[in-house]
Amino acid sequence: MKQLLEAEWFQAIMARIIVGYLKFCYATTRWHHEGLEAVEAIWRQGGPVVLLLWHQRVHYAPASWPLDRAQKMCILVSQSRSGDFSVRTNSLFGYHIIRGSAAKKSDPTKQKGGAQAFREMLRWLRAGNAVALTPDGPRGPAREMTEGALKLSQMSGAAVVLIGQASSRFTAINSWDKQRIPMPFARGAMWWEVLPPVPADADEAALELIREDMGGRLSSLTDQADNKVGV
Repeated sequence: MKQLLEAEWFQAIMARIIVGYLKFCYATTRWHHEGLEAVEAIWRQGGPVVLLLWHQRVHYAPASWPLDRAQKMCILVSQSRSGDFSVRTNSLFGYHIIRGSAAKKSDPTKQKGGAQAFREMLRWLRAGNAVALTPDGPRGPAREMTEGALKLSQMSGAAVVLIGQASSRFTAINSWDKQRIPMPFARGAMWWEVLPPVPADADEAALELIREDMGGRLSSLTDQADNKVGV
C-alpha cells in the first residue's frame, strides 16, 4: 500500500481528482463578496501583493484569485514528502511553487530552506507578482499570525490582502486547526480587506502592533464569512 501511495502515476491521478473536485465545489458554490471592489482595483493596477488567509481555510484559496485577471500567484510549500504532493495539486491550479518552511521552534537549528524561500518570495514580489500565505501554518497555533508575512510586505512594498472565506457545506478533518474541505452546492462568502504595505521604517515594536492588529482583522473577516453562511 505504501508503494502504491508513493507511486508517481498514482499521485498524479490523485492530484487531478482532488483539483477537479475542488474546482467543481467552487463552481457550484453561490459566492457572496464583501470588499471585492478594493481587491479588483489591486488586480487592475498590478504590483506586488501578499494574500493572507488562515490555514484552516487553505482549500478555499484557489477560488479567490482569478489568474486570468490578477497577478501571478506563488505558493510556499514545505520540503516534506507531503509537500511533494502539494506541489502537484497547486501546480495544476497554475501557481508558481517555492519550496521551504521555517524551522521548528523546538529545534531552531534544523534548517528547512526557510531563508532561501524567503529570498525567492521577495524576488517574486519585486517582479510585481503575488504570494499567498497562511500566517498560522503549517503547525499553528491556529489564528496566531507570525511575522514572516509582515517582513515580506515591508521589504517588497507589497500591499496586503486579507481574506476570510467560508461555505455552508464542508467537512472538517481531524487536524490541529480542524481544516475544512469544501463540499459542492453550498452558499459561500468571501470577506476582503486591502491594507497598505507594512511601513519600511517600522521597528520591532511597531511590527508587533501591526501583527496583532492584522491577525485580529483576519479573524474578524473569517468570522464574518462564517456568519454570512450560517456557520
